[in-house]
Amino acid sequence: MADVLLVVLVRPDRAPALLNAALRMSDLVDCARINVLGVREPNPIPPLSAEVLIDEAASVLAGRAREGERITALKTAYDRWVGEAGERAAITRWVEAEGSAAAVVGERGSRADMVIASAPAEDDHLVRQTFRTALFGTGRPILTVPANAATAFGRCVVIAWRDDKQTARAVIPALRCLTRAEQVHVVTGMADRVERPVMPRILVEHGVRADLHVLPIGAGPFGQMLLDKAHALGADLLVMGAYAHSPLRELILGGVTRYMLTHADLPILMRH
Repeated sequence: MADVLLVVLVRPDRAPALLNAALRMSDLVDCARINVLGVREPNPIPPLSAEVLIDEAASVLAGRAREGERITALKTAYDRWVGEAGERAAITRWVEAEGSAAAVVGERGSRADMVIASAPAEDDHLVRQTFRTALFGTGRPILTVPANAATAFGRCVVIAWRDDKQTARAVIPALRCLTRAEQVHVVTGMADRVERPVMPRILVEHGVRADLHVLPIGAGPFGQMLLDKAHALGADLLVMGAYAHSPLRELILGGVTRYMLTHADLPILMRH
């Protein structure tokens, strides 16, 4: 039985990176079906008085036209990528749906084994909404691929370990990806006067051979320390739990998840 990967496309310029990442992930899990989703957002005409209906209707119709152009551009980008990928693209299929991104991604993502989506962008509401739904509304691991990230990942994997259920939930689906890794590193933090961490039991029980690296907590922003360490180790994939605290608290106080989504330049496999 093959896994199902759901690739959510929002912007045409991001399509090739996400699709290439999906092919690579398919290789790592020993072949998967890849559904490529384009969501056409509805733009309904609200109930209005007769005086303003004409102006509002014209605006709504223009919005629908723009949305149609976006979906056409996504399909064109997908078709172009299929032509370049050749036979490898045979495991992919284009799926188009109409509805709110939250509803469609939530429903279809919950039926997939993994969702592949662009990282949230501060200035792009639709991309941000799509990512948040994938992370919080599907219960599935999310692979996010920065625009400039290489998609030949999985050879050197860094696991950002924190002893909580979010991290464990992210690591469990990642175990299959680790079977082809040449190097696996576990990076964890240690506060002052705390017993030195040991290799996570979940990795020991699954027979994963990894090197443990301990970073001091409090010496600086931990997100920056983690990313610097991943670079120093030559990582091409980062595995981590998402939002140990509430997203609102992380937005106000800062947090590792938010830092990584903003600054990371390598693919991240995360799960909330």
